[in-house]
Amino acid sequence: MPPKSQPAHKKAKTTADSQSGPSSLALGAPTEDDLPSARAFAPSSSAYSERKLHVDASVPTLVSLCIRVFAGNIRTLAREHDAWEETRQYLKILPDAILTRIFTLLKATAPTVLNAAFITSFFFNGSVMILTSDLPGVGKQTISEVQKFGDKLRELELSGFETFPDSLFASVVSTLPGLRSLVLRGCHKVGTLTMQAAANKCTELRSLNVNYTSVTPLSLVPLIQACGQQLEVLKVGGIHNWTDTAFAKLLAGLGADTRLPSLHTLKLRGTSLTDMSLNPIISMCPSLRRLDISFTLVKHPATLSDPETAPPLEKLSLTSTPMSWTTLIATIPCHPHLKTLSIGALGGGQATNATMGNSSGLTMTDTILRVLVDSLSGFTELENINLVGNAKLGTTGKFERSLEVFIRRVGRKCKKLNLSGVMYLRSSDLAGLMPDDDEEPSSLEVLNLNNTAVDDQAAIFISTCPYLHTLEVQGTKFTSDGLFTIIDACTRLARLDLTSCRGVRVRDRRRFFEVWKEERADGSS
Repeated sequence: MPPKSQPAHKKAKTTADSQSGPSSLALGAPTEDDLPSARAFAPSSSAYSERKLHVDASVPTLVSLCIRVFAGNIRTLAREHDAWEETRQYLKILPDAILTRIFTLLKATAPTVLNAAFITSFFFNGSVMILTSDLPGVGKQTISEVQKFGDKLRELELSGFETFPDSLFASVVSTLPGLRSLVLRGCHKVGTLTMQAAANKCTELRSLNVNYTSVTPLSLVPLIQACGQQLEVLKVGGIHNWTDTAFAKLLAGLGADTRLPSLHTLKLRGTSLTDMSLNPIISMCPSLRRLDISFTLVKHPATLSDPETAPPLEKLSLTSTPMSWTTLIATIPCHPHLKTLSIGALGGGQATNATMGNSSGLTMTDTILRVLVDSLSGFTELENINLVGNAKLGTTGKFERSLEVFIRRVGRKCKKLNLSGVMYLRSSDLAGLMPDDDEEPSSLEVLNLNNTAVDDQAAIFISTCPYLHTLEVQGTKFTSDGLFTIIDACTRLARLDLTSCRGVRVRDRRRFFEVWKEERADGSS
């Protein structure tokens, strides 16, 4: 029996793949309408409004301009056979560094043109490869062909491939002895086989990210034994079966004398570990700088609250841990060089972001915040602070004024301030953003006020932040008039989140900078 004829669009796709060309050659494939610029007006539950600012007077290099033009016209080139044949020849002789930049830009602006043949024919080069599940052309075969890199590959990221088997990743990793960085985030089935392959073959590994996988503590023992002396980054967040019982097997396998002298970043976020596991692993890491234990069961991290044992942290994330206020107050002063501090929904346990509004177990109050301010106001390196979801803050009203004091003495000096979900935050609290006569203006670049009680009265205070780039006011009482005032004053503001901002018309939320421009043009005419 003769084979069934393929539909026209499948024939075209086969032709495109055989020519190692972009998949836009196929009938019915995405067009320019699929570019991010075209999707700006598509219906969406989120309402980000963005604008491009020309604050940098430097002129792009000729190479940069050529890459942009190529990426913007790739579909047009692909439609013309002769032009595409010539383009393919040029691609083959480009340096690896330029091909990497082209691939990066195409992934961001036109991912649907990147079929498997196109990717493997032209972009499997250099020392870095990043493939994610949102690239429709990447399948098991594409990942398998990463083996062709051999000992040239230094950094590999394969993220979000939830259904692909552990054996696939193990077979790839076992052929890459030169790897320094391995990211397998969100590859749910990655586990013992892949970790064993990395331990056997990737002995120069310095960074490992297995967040949201099936890697067990015990499966890491061989890898840490092989790479522990130079391992700098270890991320195992979001693996819920990392319990104290399971972690005890890791500690037993390593031995009490094991040290990870180079480890500076440790992420345990979203695991089920308690102090019983945290304290011994911290003791193994004398050079630790960045620690994320958000959404864990840690209550009393003795190694973090003792000045004699506390590592010199630059980043500490404690959001949604059941930590008491007394432990918090003892811990923070031990880390005077912090650049990033996340203490959102403190006392909330392992609540998810969706349940942060439940304030029954929260321990951060106005009184505690005032005590913390005394410590944090002396932290001269602090750039980013997150108080998201501390729903009890502001409940004492104008008498305590803890939020205004915090913003004045700490928040305004940072580059990023997150007060999202602090439901009793009032517009008057933001008066702390205003400089005194002898003060420099606020350093804030990112301000998150989502789901707070602020309104247009806060506009005059926010307008004193000349470096503000991103403002998030989702679910607040701001209206267009208040936002116009802020945009007038904050000339660097380029991103607004107006989701569920009822004072702004729905049709205006995603194009608010254009609305502002039109409004000001009409006002001046």
